[in-house]
Amino acid sequence: MKSEQPDQITPPTLSDLKKIAIDLLSRRDHSRQELVHKLQAKGALADDIQQVLDWCQTENYQSDERYATLLVRSKINKGYGPLYVAQAAREQGISKELLTQTLESLEVDWFALALAQYQKKYGDKPVTDFQDKQKRMGYLQRRGFNGAQIQYALKPA
Repeated sequence: MKSEQPDQITPPTLSDLKKIAIDLLSRRDHSRQELVHKLQAKGALADDIQQVLDWCQTENYQSDERYATLLVRSKINKGYGPLYVAQAAREQGISKELLTQTLESLEVDWFALALAQYQKKYGDKPVTDFQDKQKRMGYLQRRGFNGAQIQYALKPA
């Protein structure tokens, strides 16, 4: 009985990795961390991944600053608050400093956004009881708004 050895899988070459990275980045922007995970899934070696990512940044194909701006704008346009945005950024490997810098440059009015989301969901319907108020507060909290922003949105006009 002949024992068969499984074929050795060879990692992709640098030029293959560059093509993969360009293909991924041509569809949409990715954070550096996101690209690392996707290239690792292709069987790339850590040193090769770093070289390719450095090349992508040098050629301005990949930029965490640009990605952070797109991510923040996307979440704001969907009506999410600062806590939700910060969590999404953390999951994508965006540093706290870069997120803070991005938020400052966009000058977001979180109170107005919280009020707009509240009005979109509940309109002019008055709060009926304590349980209803808790439900409304929970809605805004799940969307990532802090206590002060929630109180601002809930205050009677």
